[in-house]
Amino acid sequence: MHIRKAREQYIRWLLAGRDLSPHTIRAYEGDLTGFERHLGSHGSVEEIQRGEIVSFLEMQKEAGHSAASLRRRASALRGFCRWMLSEGIIHDDPWAGASISFGGCQRLPRVLAAHELDRLLAFLRAAAELGEGGEEGNPVLRRPHESTTLLAVVLMVATGVRVHEVVGIRCKDIDLSTRAIRLLGKGRRERRVYLTNDWITQLTAMHLEAHPSLAPSLPYLLFNLRFEGLKPPAMRSRLAKAAAAAGLSGRITPHMLRHTAATQLIEAGVDIRYIQRLLGHASLSTTEIYTHVSDAALKRVVSDADVLGRFSQKR
Repeated sequence: MHIRKAREQYIRWLLAGRDLSPHTIRAYEGDLTGFERHLGSHGSVEEIQRGEIVSFLEMQKEAGHSAASLRRRASALRGFCRWMLSEGIIHDDPWAGASISFGGCQRLPRVLAAHELDRLLAFLRAAAELGEGGEEGNPVLRRPHESTTLLAVVLMVATGVRVHEVVGIRCKDIDLSTRAIRLLGKGRRERRVYLTNDWITQLTAMHLEAHPSLAPSLPYLLFNLRFEGLKPPAMRSRLAKAAAAAGLSGRITPHMLRHTAATQLIEAGVDIRYIQRLLGHASLSTTEIYTHVSDAALKRVVSDADVLGRFSQKR
């Protein structure tokens, strides 16, 4: 069988039978297409041998791809081979006995410093005309798009939700009485996150109140300039523009807000298992990267304190 035909069948199987996000499936399809090109236009499944897999991944490594990207490509190929073996398309697992090292240190997530987050939120609140007082009525009706950007950002910071999760929140998924929001996250796993204080609960309530007037037929909480559902690329663009206008250096992304939320919780002493549930991680090992961030903060604090240096000076 030609590898392209096998790849197409595998992707259809992933879409129909596996609990993976559309983003993950697209990434796997791109990885397998790259391997298909590596084998050549006439590549068949019989040519998928351990040496070809290792050669492909080594070439990807030499091209400068990160260890995380290499691990994902390996995962895509491993799953593809296992599926073909189970379907009888191939008779031997090319991964058997393979040992591939991707090297490189695990990159720590980028987070916003407290003063940067304060500056961003102050800018967004001012743009949405919140907190100024003196005006009656729902401020969301006056500044709907600025208020939408503010709400999306504070939800990501308060709950650590991913960008595709925050734009996917439906009005019916919000229970203000319990301050709970139902999410369908990565891998289509359902979980709940919570509105953490009165201010964010009130902001959410104002959006729900204004929603029938602004976007009556839209099931989603957040909307774009045409009062249609807000998409992840548009939210990334809104955040980047707001951060630049607020005077923050570097590009600020939604994932940085998620990392910031997790790191703040770790440093506040919240048990890592609760953070795992909040973030929707399938494995605790994924969440543990934030303990490294906390270790970095610990190193900075104790270095600034320099107890031994102070003791030596007294001597």
